[in-house]
Amino acid sequence: MRERVFFELRLRRFGVWQVAVWLVAAAAVVATAAWAVAMFDSQAPSGRVLVVAVAAGLSLATLALALSLARVEAGLLTCSDGVWTFFRDNGARRSGTLEVSLDLGAFLLLRLVERRRTSVWLPVQRRGVEPQWHALRCAVYSPPPVAAGARTPAFPAE
Repeated sequence: MRERVFFELRLRRFGVWQVAVWLVAAAAVVATAAWAVAMFDSQAPSGRVLVVAVAAGLSLATLALALSLARVEAGLLTCSDGVWTFFRDNGARRSGTLEVSLDLGAFLLLRLVERRRTSVWLPVQRRGVEPQWHALRCAVYSPPPVAAGARTPAFPAE
């Protein structure tokens, strides 16, 4: 039987995530503006108003989405007996299983999935947690603990 894994990490730095979100948002706004400029000349005056309105609406929606994604609250990420819990600094608590959505070596985008299938996205960067980075990666990729009384086969089934 494997030992129970307990892991704890304070998440408070999200600079890499925030820069990435704003770069993608800026690229989307620039692409929308380029589309509007390309469409503007080929439209009648009434169509030009529609092109500008669509481009403005898409740009505002993109910026609102980027603002909500870039805002990540600090907290404490723990794992005990295969159950991951994120305690936000405001006191909210979310528990469930943890999935790795993106692994870039020095950056992990984790998804904490609760029983009711809601999820919390946790961007974790190596910078700021260097002493615990290896332990985090080990905990994230380790298989869940074997339940008490469960038997594992001596030889894998074929």
